[in-house]
Amino acid sequence: MEEKGVWAKPEDFMVVFRLTTRQYAENFLKKGEIKFNTPSSWVQYAFENGEGRGDKLEGTLATFYMFDIENAAKLNQKYKKYPDLVRVPIGQRVYLKRSRNMELPCFCFYILKQSMFDCPKEEGKHKLTTTVPASYFRDFVDNLDPQKVEKLDQKDKPALIFIHDYNEFERRIINALMALGLNREEIIIARVRYIDFNEYGESGWWDFGERSPMELAVKHNRFENQSEARIIINTDDEKIKQILTKPIEIGSLEDIAKVSNTYFHEGITVEQNAVVKLAD
Repeated sequence: MEEKGVWAKPEDFMVVFRLTTRQYAENFLKKGEIKFNTPSSWVQYAFENGEGRGDKLEGTLATFYMFDIENAAKLNQKYKKYPDLVRVPIGQRVYLKRSRNMELPCFCFYILKQSMFDCPKEEGKHKLTTTVPASYFRDFVDNLDPQKVEKLDQKDKPALIFIHDYNEFERRIINALMALGLNREEIIIARVRYIDFNEYGESGWWDFGERSPMELAVKHNRFENQSEARIIINTDDEKIKQILTKPIEIGSLEDIAKVSNTYFHEGITVEQNAVVKLAD
């Protein structure tokens, strides 16, 4: 097997995607229409439609087996400092969450990290290749088969947005959010960390140890195929949160993005030309 190199910054990303509907994709491209959602809405979607686009475990601070009295007491004691702490039973487990953070506006997108590409051993120009798995696209349409997807209304069919200048996109969205009255520190941009919640078995417990609201950037590794980064609006300003219940517009993005109206049921292969240099 050919020996591979190791990326100096494996978490850096090259390309950003957002999977959405054709109607939204057109508005995103032409107007820069950005729609924020809340973790609670993704939980509700999961209960109503199943896991995929939705996730019942969004916003978990810690979890324990409901009959594990010792660790239940420890975790409840640790997180009692949050007056909005809620205990969500699912099956025989309890998930600790903060009701405040479950209502924070969030915007998610797919990132192609350097670690997803094999790193060449030699310096120079290389064509790097990776795949975006079929499950990423199928989750979005609740695993409908292609024939049923084809029968959807045109506006509801899936579309894939490619953002080829992420830094400019981030700059524009931050400026638009600050124009609403947000402070820069209230705009959190984070890569999602994926963890196997079941690593310690049905009776095991987890404390993710995140400083609130960074629990919103932790998900079960069942969703690792979604390779998410998130913009989290950490504010208590009800006026701004109300504004963000509806789409905001940051101006045309046609210069930094493009759209494909294809449903990639079998996933896609991504090729990237790169110049690789050895780290000092």
